[in-house]
Amino acid sequence: MSARLLPREYRVHARQMTAVYVAVGIGTPGVALSVMNLDDAPGGVKALVMAVILVFFGWLVWASKRCSTSADLQGIRVRRFTRSRRLAWEDVQDIRAVPHPGAALAGSGPNLVSYAYDSTGRRLRLVYVDDDHVDVRREVDALRAAWEELRGPDWEAEPPALRRMDRQAARERRTVAALMWGTVGIVVAFLVAMVLLVTAD
Repeated sequence: MSARLLPREYRVHARQMTAVYVAVGIGTPGVALSVMNLDDAPGGVKALVMAVILVFFGWLVWASKRCSTSADLQGIRVRRFTRSRRLAWEDVQDIRAVPHPGAALAGSGPNLVSYAYDSTGRRLRLVYVDDDHVDVRREVDALRAAWEELRGPDWEAEPPALRRMDRQAARERRTVAALMWGTVGIVVAFLVAMVLLVTAD
């Protein structure tokens, strides 16, 4: 992708929004019944609690649809549930795809996620630019191409930001290695325990 193909936008898959609708659809009647069955609560309190719950569930659906990552000629914008952040192209230090350390523990979710790094080396996760939603390496390469074209001729790397980014990458590599070895250790310990149980007199 070059700058002429901007804007680009990344949003939640329709099937994941369907899961949100189902969860809200199932959860709302259950919560409503629980509130209505509160014998000691006055009717006004029940009505207020129900109103708050309905507003919250409505906001949850709206916010889930609103979350996105977008790229245009000015930069990258990430909208989350409660806030939004924009990085101008000239303020971006790098855009990277990295392994997601939590994926091994969660058992679901993306294995590869992406970040844009600002002029201080602080990273901003690019929501939905992950291997659950897109070909993440292709999209990161595309965003990098746009960034290199649009960041301006006077752009320079910030050494302190690069050092911070390298430290973060090293920490993540250690975390992934620790999770991997921890998992291997648990499996080995379980197998040893099973062998001892089976062979015990």
